[in-house]
Amino acid sequence: MKRLQFLAALGAAAMAEIPVSGFRGKRAKTDYTHEVDAPPEKVFPLLCPVREYEWVEGWSCQMVFSESGVAEENCIFQRGGAPHGLSTWCVTRYEPPARIEFVVVSADMVTRLVITLERTGRGTRLHWMHLFTGLTDHGNAHIGDRTVEHDRALGEQLNYFLKTGKMLRP
Repeated sequence: MKRLQFLAALGAAAMAEIPVSGFRGKRAKTDYTHEVDAPPEKVFPLLCPVREYEWVEGWSCQMVFSESGVAEENCIFQRGGAPHGLSTWCVTRYEPPARIEFVVVSADMVTRLVITLERTGRGTRLHWMHLFTGLTDHGNAHIGDRTVEHDRALGEQLNYFLKTGKMLRP
């Protein structure tokens, strides 16, 4: 009982530090589906912060934690970049070769990314769903910065890599 009282007091103290501002985050969702001519077992391992160096132009990250050294449930890595600066990515669901989910937190926004893979007659259908929530006015202003066009470009890079084994260069 004392532990619960301590945790409740700790939570109340933490909440007392958060200013009441009337701020309300905006939310946006994007969905994109594309197909590749490779089975899910070949595609899924490429959806990894380490393996993306092989096929995503300009990719960089810093692995924070991974027991295996690659993507896995509870893997955490960080990325820098505009418009939100440093972002921390956590793999929250890892179900090879069918599904991977991330929660991405930056100073201005929280993003949930869900990628599902479905076997088709020719290969794999990938569905990318992003759910963005602004944490600040700046985050709200940039809620729509990541568009389906960005996902389409990633799909083209992935297709090219699976066909050639090489990164697509601009």
